[in-house]
Amino acid sequence: MAYCVHCGVRLEEGARRCPLCQTPVHDPSAGPQEKPAERAYPVHTPEQALKKNKLYLLNWAVLLLLLPALLCLVLDFLTGEGISWSIYAAGALILLFISVAVPLLVSRHRVYWSLLASFLSLNGYLFLAERVSASGGWFFPIVLPSITLGTVMLLAVIVLYRRDHLNKLTLLAALLAAVAAQCLGIEGLQALAKGSGVHLVWSPYVLAPCVFISLVLFFINANRSVREEVRRRVHF
Repeated sequence: MAYCVHCGVRLEEGARRCPLCQTPVHDPSAGPQEKPAERAYPVHTPEQALKKNKLYLLNWAVLLLLLPALLCLVLDFLTGEGISWSIYAAGALILLFISVAVPLLVSRHRVYWSLLASFLSLNGYLFLAERVSASGGWFFPIVLPSITLGTVMLLAVIVLYRRDHLNKLTLLAALLAAVAAQCLGIEGLQALAKGSGVHLVWSPYVLAPCVFISLVLFFINANRSVREEVRRRVHF
């Protein structure tokens, strides 16, 4: 008659584990016990778990974003004389859904497809907002070129980083330089749309600190001793 060394429960003959606390049973007189043979392949693979997680997140995105967008459109149509304010709310929710769904649905070149989807959906949303708003004429001269400029610069930074032409320091410097160029482009397009000369008002206040920080980061990256000292202090 044998008992569990951990909880004292009576054990059946030949038991390998305690039925109560699952403590392994070791009988020295029985000799070495053979380990159970391992499976030739795992029962659950990481790919299966990843696929389940993606579908789970996609279902939640539909529930939290697409259904409220549809509800806004229906309520606006039933309570008013047509669809008016719901365009803005539903469009914003659909825009968020696209930004969440595309990375979940695409497996290869996820960054590029997400960037393309964001470019198209953002332009579509703002174009629709211009159509339904009282003040028009700002999408094609200002918004479309601004979003195109920002997308092209962001794409260039991503390509350079993925090809190892940029490290973490120079990546941050390139992003700050892109922000400065984007602000200059937006203000210049606004001036051209108004038909007046290009007179910079607010963009230099963004340009100056971005350019200064970018130059500092490029200097740190070019100086090996300074770069290593900064890396030790900030752990990047």
